[in-house]
Amino acid sequence: MIAPPAALVLGVALVAWAWWAPAPTEVAPPRVPISATAAMAAMGVPAAPVPAARPAPVPDARPNAMQAQAATPLLAGLLTAPEGQLRASVHAALAARVHGGRLYARALARRCAALAGLPASEQRPDANDPRHQRAVVRQAALAAGCAQFATEEWLAVVNVGAEEISTDDPLLALQQSDLDDAALLRPVFARPEALLLDELGERLLLRRIGGEAALYFDGRRFDNDADRALAQAAVRLLPCQFGLACDERDPEVWLACLRGDGCAGSRAEQAPAAAQALALRLAAALRGRELHRFLPAP
Repeated sequence: MIAPPAALVLGVALVAWAWWAPAPTEVAPPRVPISATAAMAAMGVPAAPVPAARPAPVPDARPNAMQAQAATPLLAGLLTAPEGQLRASVHAALAARVHGGRLYARALARRCAALAGLPASEQRPDANDPRHQRAVVRQAALAAGCAQFATEEWLAVVNVGAEEISTDDPLLALQQSDLDDAALLRPVFARPEALLLDELGERLLLRRIGGEAALYFDGRRFDNDADRALAQAAVRLLPCQFGLACDERDPEVWLACLRGDGCAGSRAEQAPAAAQALALRLAAALRGRELHRFLPAP
């Protein structure tokens, strides 16, 4: 049998494909994107003027107010974390140095110094007092937390070196500065951090009047011993108005119980009513940024 020529076979295949192949479909042309401006022009709508190009904003490496505000409750929570987790709390505070965490770490480590300074031979309150019993439990927990450090370690956190004082830690820089009067108060007004208020203490009211240092607020000088004690007690209560835990979780409260200075339930219970009233006025002036109430007339 003689094979058909290759050309004949190819021709038959082409005829079969042309007969049985589906009809070609029409391919739509690709869509060309059109801008909103061009679409409006096509509809006869006048285009809005094109705004001038603005330079891209330069990122600020410093934490803004919103970041600092968000970090505040997280840092404040470290002050009420379990005493047995002290090392973790200190490290967490140090990791947030840019938001003021170094100041928090120092306050936490200073509890070990307060515990070490607690006289073992001091006469203790009634062991049946439930507040005293809770203070003893906190003492044991803090001792366990401080034992997670070598003494040199927590001392290094308590003591602030000159090289650590920089704008990288805004709270520590302000607390360690020698600013006074309006220069000190304005940044405090901008960020009334409870721990910062606690650390500054009576510096918030200390003014130089007639060449003499005096505590001053709202047109009043606190000169004699009783008045100074009142102002100091009010300043001690001021951070409580801004979120500081001033109840039995406060080391100042439960350590006083162990020292035999009375087992109160809070700082407010340790202060007279007049100091509590003055603290409320201080807090209102601070929130209202009423600088004139803190400064004597020139």
